[in-house]
Amino acid sequence: MEHTEVAVEELAVVGSAGRFSRLGNPSWIASGLRRRLNWPKYNGYKGLALALSLGMVAELLLLLLWTLFVTRSYLDMNPQMVPSGREYLSAIQTHHFWTWLRDCGACALWNGSVRGGHPALVDPYGGFLHPLVAVTTLGWGVLNGSKLAIVGAFLLTGLAQWWLALELGLGRVARMWIAAMAVVAGNLSGRMEIGVFGIILSTAAVSLAFSALLRVNRIATRRSGLVLGLMLAMIVVAGQGYMQIGFVLQLLAAGLLLPKDYARAGRIIRRYGVAIVLALCLAAVFWVPFLHFLPQFVKDTDPKFSSVQPLAFVPINLLINDDAFYRTESLSKLSYPYLYVNYVGWLAVVLAALGVRGARNEWQRRAVLFLLCAAFLAFWAASAQPFRGLAQLIPSRLISDQVAGIRYPSLMAGLAILPVLGLAGFGLDWLLAIAWPKIRLSLIGSDANDAGLSLDLRWVLAVPLLLALMSAESFASHWNIVTRLDSSVPKVLEALRTPNLQWVNPPFGEHYWVETAIGMGLKLTTGIQPWNWRDRPFPQPVLEADRQGTPPGMTHFAVVNNVNIYAARSGREYAALIGPNGEGTVCTAQGTGGHIDVICPASSGGVLTIRENSWSGWYVTVDGKPAILEPGQWLKTRLKAGDHTISFRYRPWDVFAGVALLLVGLGLVIYLWFFPEKDQVAAMHAATP
Repeated sequence: MEHTEVAVEELAVVGSAGRFSRLGNPSWIASGLRRRLNWPKYNGYKGLALALSLGMVAELLLLLLWTLFVTRSYLDMNPQMVPSGREYLSAIQTHHFWTWLRDCGACALWNGSVRGGHPALVDPYGGFLHPLVAVTTLGWGVLNGSKLAIVGAFLLTGLAQWWLALELGLGRVARMWIAAMAVVAGNLSGRMEIGVFGIILSTAAVSLAFSALLRVNRIATRRSGLVLGLMLAMIVVAGQGYMQIGFVLQLLAAGLLLPKDYARAGRIIRRYGVAIVLALCLAAVFWVPFLHFLPQFVKDTDPKFSSVQPLAFVPINLLINDDAFYRTESLSKLSYPYLYVNYVGWLAVVLAALGVRGARNEWQRRAVLFLLCAAFLAFWAASAQPFRGLAQLIPSRLISDQVAGIRYPSLMAGLAILPVLGLAGFGLDWLLAIAWPKIRLSLIGSDANDAGLSLDLRWVLAVPLLLALMSAESFASHWNIVTRLDSSVPKVLEALRTPNLQWVNPPFGEHYWVETAIGMGLKLTTGIQPWNWRDRPFPQPVLEADRQGTPPGMTHFAVVNNVNIYAARSGREYAALIGPNGEGTVCTAQGTGGHIDVICPASSGGVLTIRENSWSGWYVTVDGKPAILEPGQWLKTRLKAGDHTISFRYRPWDVFAGVALLLVGLGLVIYLWFFPEKDQVAAMHAATP
């Protein structure tokens, strides 16, 4: 019964949206398809459902084809061809979690590839826990999988805009145009100037949550709350943090969606509560370890927020598609395009202004106010004004440091694109609904009473709509490109390979070495990450590729493809046993991530030190028997005299707690989907038209 009522309610809303010529008339579609395909005549909503479902499939197919065209460069599955953003190959390094999980299971819980190692699931930047990343990485590997994940993120953003239009009751032309525009908008393609994968993925996740939020307010069913919870969970695991913070600020506008009916408003708020609980359960595998790790977490700060533009300048970037402009410091910005590119063009902005008056009923009026406020809040967040105010309001050093860590709030302006395009959809719908003159065409010399061809001038709008899409796609093509990986990368990295686990360094600060090095199993002393352990120095490398000169404590070792390789003189062994008299014995270590096995030759005993960061969750066995870890930065344990085999395993309680909550969340999903409320039908009939 619930499914039938949902379908009826959906069809009623969508059916009322088609208003541009016969293509927007569901009954005409149904009757035409029935005649042409010889289908039986359905009564009531069955024929309507058939027509609309086919129409929507056609819309989604067109949106898919458009996305594939826009992102066509990322469909090159040659692993030597990589997205051109200079930080891209370090931005996707955390995706290796899935290859480790596939190859050695629980070893993946510890990322031992960079800076002495850290708990893998606490990394807030990579977005590797998002299902889109998981599926593409397991199916196509880290690099090619990430390229497909970019395509998927662009598509999801377009689908979110299309879904938003559906919830708003917009017509077919309006929803297709704003969905197509969302795919080519600058808040996606512009981020690829530097290759910040997590920003693109989290933008898609936030966009989907926006549409789910409108759905809850429109129909307030249990399943709508479930969908919102799923979308919120995707936001939590999508990475980076900037879009998540901006989305939380935008939620301040959600109160504008609530109806005046207190009973219905209370029902909607309860759906919010269920969605939040569900999201916390489903995303617990990330946030439980992250909160456990947070006291050890530190990143660079910028208390002056030097990257932001004044609020008055932020919306102007919706209109500028000049690459050279973004590489200057005009209008109080830095010369980094990825921070500011949000181009949608004049037409979208003009239509958005018209859309303010395009609402036809109470629900749409509330939605218009919500979209206006959400767009403003995104611009406000991008200006850093709320963060400066928060730092002043709460003088706590811990709070001020966390707030100052939001160094690039300008990225949050991209969250204004979805509500702006939603308003543009209202504006386009309004233009298509007003009375337009028609031109009647007839053959020369024919009788004036003869039937002629009538041309609706609404079709004139097709020209600026297509030109706007072409302009946005042309600008997006500046950033949506791939380049060939430097052929020296695998050769130099091969020269850095060691016979057992040792820390090494590729040329410092060059991002394009990182993903390939981690894929080869190298352990990078510095690596490239936007955060660090608190008060924990990096391990020193035994081999280092350097373009600047001889690093301290190292000697020249080799030259590979014009890159100098240096070797440490001594004292930087990954695994070493220090005896009671201070003599050192080098031990052999093998393993991946949180699985480290060490073999020490016969000795008089001492303290075995593994240059891997120690953290709660590590356990050690000596010759198969549990042993005690010594305190300190590195993994240490005492050994008696003789030969020994030592095993270190990372088995953190926080991950198992997160998995337990995840299972609870999956149980809630099953319950909410398959066990509808008794008053579900009443809720359907009370849905906002």
